[in-house]
Amino acid sequence: MTTPPDKSHIGDSAGKAVSTPNRLPSKKHYKNTVVLSVGPSKQEFTVHKELLCFYSDFFRAAFNGSFKEATEGRIELPDAQVDVFESFQVWLYSRSLLNTEDLQDQPDYQKYPSFSALARLWVFGDKYQIPLLQNCVIDSILEKQKQSNRFNTCIVRIAYQDTIQESPLRRLAIDISVFRMTLLSTLLAVSVKPGILGTHPETFLSKESAITMFTQRASIVDSSTQTCGANAEQ
Repeated sequence: MTTPPDKSHIGDSAGKAVSTPNRLPSKKHYKNTVVLSVGPSKQEFTVHKELLCFYSDFFRAAFNGSFKEATEGRIELPDAQVDVFESFQVWLYSRSLLNTEDLQDQPDYQKYPSFSALARLWVFGDKYQIPLLQNCVIDSILEKQKQSNRFNTCIVRIAYQDTIQESPLRRLAIDISVFRMTLLSTLLAVSVKPGILGTHPETFLSKESAITMFTQRASIVDSSTQTCGANAEQ
């Protein structure tokens, strides 16, 4: 998981967009606002420009260059999904992907968005060059599947539809899928069936490699856990 912020870097926005949690925005990042028109419905969101630029190279180039977005203080994101942007906006101001409403009801249980929502949020971060958001999403996917002992293979589909080859999201989806299916096969003494793995067989590890990986990583599985199937969660 991510490390605690280092306050010695507060306000430092030189170079590329923030990719590690040891850099925090300062008061100067909460001065001016811009409008983002999201999705086909053109729903408008108002956010702080400097904060947006602090985290995103895409928005930094758009709002600090000679483009009309910089002079007008607004930009259209026609391909973005409103619900994904709403999750991003929450993260932008909190650096958290947890559902705070659920935390009030269940303080001992961390509630994350669905696997599909997290995958789409990673793709959003990839498109708009928001590396720290992507890192937080990866952390959240790992923590969510650890907590719930569930993993939805929709992440594989989204990763192959919307990311480039060897992207971190693809690698993560492959890694977890092979591990869980090999673990299921080992525990139940059954063969791993093609299913989602058959969609892109050239990318997945051989069963022999998967078994090796399972042996190496078995220590991360809670010894009390008896059900390791690929349970679906939307």
